Amino acid sequence: MSAVPVARCESVRQEAGDIRVFTLRMHNAPEALMASVRPGGHVAIACPDAVGALQSRLYSVTRKDAPDLFEIAVKRSGRHSVSDHMHCVVREGSSVALQYAAGDVSVESVMGHERVAMIAGGIGITLPIALIRELAARERQGIAVPEVVLMLCTRRVSDIAFLHELLALDLTSRWFTLRVFVTREVVRASEHFSSGRPDAAALDVLGRPQVAVICGSHAFAQACREQLGRRWPDLPLLVEAFTPPAVPALAAPSEAQGQRPPVRLRIVGGDQVLEMAPGNSLLDMLASANISVRSQCRSGICGCCRIRIAGGQCRFEPDFCLTEKDRRSGHVLACCTFPLAGEVELHLNQPE
Repeated sequence: MSAVPVARCESVRQEAGDIRVFTLRMHNAPEALMASVRPGGHVAIACPDAVGALQSRLYSVTRKDAPDLFEIAVKRSGRHSVSDHMHCVVREGSSVALQYAAGDVSVESVMGHERVAMIAGGIGITLPIALIRELAARERQGIAVPEVVLMLCTRRVSDIAFLHELLALDLTSRWFTLRVFVTREVVRASEHFSSGRPDAAALDVLGRPQVAVICGSHAFAQACREQLGRRWPDLPLLVEAFTPPAVPALAAPSEAQGQRPPVRLRIVGGDQVLEMAPGNSLLDMLASANISVRSQCRSGICGCCRIRIAGGQCRFEPDFCLTEKDRRSGHVLACCTFPLAGEVELHLNQPE
């Protein structure tokens, strides 16, 4: 029986605010797994949360210095999450289980374009910094790289990861421009920093990009997609979101209505009918009933939890991968679908 791949911590450093950078070396990993770990992609790491329950979480690979050596940046959330537990217990010499690597965005995704826009929110800087480092390495080798403008939204200046590196590159290169918008504190307006959130006029700094990379929370990614879509309807977007869609707020039932009736989930082909309280995503409802559905990102990016539904009242949060043809045929992503009432008929894990 082959040994489980692990990632052993080589070093830990405090980067900014609640962000730590972990340098990890793969052990017992097959060559295919090592090759699939690449800057801009992400790795699934299994680690206990604060109460000891084993969880799997995805982290962007911000650097890869050797075939078996890579770097991730982890932000502490304060919600007793896996990331919080990693901050508390992972030190030099510690090991965590390495499950798989995934992700479609890489430096090859932006090479060949003349101008690239990158927009990041908070810890979403991890994807742009990975791509920017790869572009900088190619530029040093004499390879032509696109002009890149990075718009970064952050709560406070002290929260900005890799700030020194980004500013140094802005000041010493002709192809990279940094613009930072600080949303929770007032800063003196300068070439690099502004207070508040970027408005439509702020997009002027992007020029006319041929592709845009977006990374942040689900709500941030969707807001950026809408804003860019209004400005450039045909602009190709490469999107990564690192949080699930927000659970919709349910209006409290009146006294006459009594307790809110459960949602009935009917599994086609399995003769199962599940009664669930409304509010959670369809993916979470199925998981609570021990019904396995393929999933990775849980934020509407990867498309693994694509299923087909019919009937019932559902709220559909935006996703970043389904086509209009998919939606017309009843396909949804379980992580972005919130059953609210009635009976929902499910066809699980439909083939393409």
